[in-house]
Amino acid sequence: MALEELRRHADDLTEKTGFRLDIEQEGVQVFVILREVLLPPGVYQVGSTDVLFITDAQYPLSAMDMFWTDLAVLRPDGSASQGAEILESYRGRQWRRFSWHRNGIWNPNGNPLLDHFEFMQARFAQEVAS
Repeated sequence: MALEELRRHADDLTEKTGFRLDIEQEGVQVFVILREVLLPPGVYQVGSTDVLFITDAQYPLSAMDMFWTDLAVLRPDGSASQGAEILESYRGRQWRRFSWHRNGIWNPNGNPLLDHFEFMQARFAQEVAS
């Protein structure tokens, strides 16, 4: 049931944002990979990136935390954003972990996948402001 609900939420996210995504499961972990997500202009060396969200078989009850991008998501001077210095491997490729955490409570109601996407977008917007 959890994977079915995640797929419904993914369809809603795709409809609202236009970004294509894939859902892959490995054991209890579930990987949501958004393809070619646009980044704020001039903030990073690249204009778009794949983004990885990780959840588990308990979705939407299990809170999503952090997100991962392509390794090339670096500031124009080649430095990593604060909290994005660590590289990790998932699904046969390396990812840049953005260790940015929620200051609020995870809400499993509505569409938590879309909420996590909006959390990520808000964090990228903070990078623009700094």
